[in-house]
Amino acid sequence: MANKLRELLLLRHAKTDWREPDQDDIDRPLSEKGKKNAKKVGRWLRECGLMPDLILVSPAKRAQQTLRRICNECPSLERTVDALYMAELDALKQVLAQVKDYDRVMIIGHNPGLEKLYRFLLNGSHDGETQLFPTASLAHFILPEDWQNLEAGVGKLQQFIRPKDIKSLHNAA
Repeated sequence: MANKLRELLLLRHAKTDWREPDQDDIDRPLSEKGKKNAKKVGRWLRECGLMPDLILVSPAKRAQQTLRRICNECPSLERTVDALYMAELDALKQVLAQVKDYDRVMIIGHNPGLEKLYRFLLNGSHDGETQLFPTASLAHFILPEDWQNLEAGVGKLQQFIRPKDIKSLHNAA
């Protein structure tokens, strides 16, 4: 019997509003541009038939607002996971290890953790200084069925989308 494959969508929260510099990090909201970009990504997911079965989201206000704009375009089952707030690679892997009954899962979270998970799944590296994950960017991976012990380099990247890419993709179609 062949191993079943599952999909993982990594979405960094959309752009935040920094007008109140004394605001607690967890309470920082989306900017107007962030709201538009999150909605654009949600619409793109729906149009491409990539809506997740389950969305795991950080409790940070900006991640929750990103989720709301995504879900306006395509509703999914969602769970707020406290461990996703500013999670590093090991914490993200532990969260994924607990997901068993869903074929397409999305994590809405933060850098640098999402970028480290991206690198780990893609080529086994989780070091590096380059910024691969701008706000509201989405990485779509195919992974083996068992997420209990994800190994480095096991992910097959299907696509990486930034909000600024979406318009040009639709114009090309």
